[in-house]
Amino acid sequence: MGHLAPMSSKIFNLAFAHVTSPSIEGGFSDDPDDRGGRTNHGISQKSYPDLDIKNLSLERTRSIFLEDYWESPQCDKLPGNWGFALFDAVVNHGQKLAVIFMQHALRVKADGINGPITQAATRAADDTDIARFLAHRARFYFDITIADSTQVKFLNGWMNRLFLLQQAIHRHEGDFRAL
Repeated sequence: MGHLAPMSSKIFNLAFAHVTSPSIEGGFSDDPDDRGGRTNHGISQKSYPDLDIKNLSLERTRSIFLEDYWESPQCDKLPGNWGFALFDAVVNHGQKLAVIFMQHALRVKADGINGPITQAATRAADDTDIARFLAHRARFYFDITIADSTQVKFLNGWMNRLFLLQQAIHRHEGDFRAL
């Protein structure tokens, strides 16, 4: 962990800055209706029960994100736009579900494993596939609110997250192509 290839490092840095920004996951939250429990910088108490979430530093968050949310789901094996998009989804949905959403969008077998077939599909994908990925995530958020009305208060934030992710992917298109 921690020694990224230059291309992967640049994309991870862009994705990390995006996800930890105040408009996405930045800061501490302790909403009793949040299913992740106490959360800081996108790291939840539910996922890391032994971690002091309230006092979690951005540096420690970075190391957790790098190992568990970037390297483990193999975001570094994807084209920049897909690595960036998958990272955001892994932070929000967990690795398996995020990869399943990506696989549905790419129309490959949805097994939750970002393996060679899925990776090849991302290299052959276009912007409509990314849009389909975001749409799968949006549908999931709506399904959550239908099943549990206490989650409705999060819907605008979730939709805003997808909009900002789409904007960031387009903003960094040149960075992705240059790598």
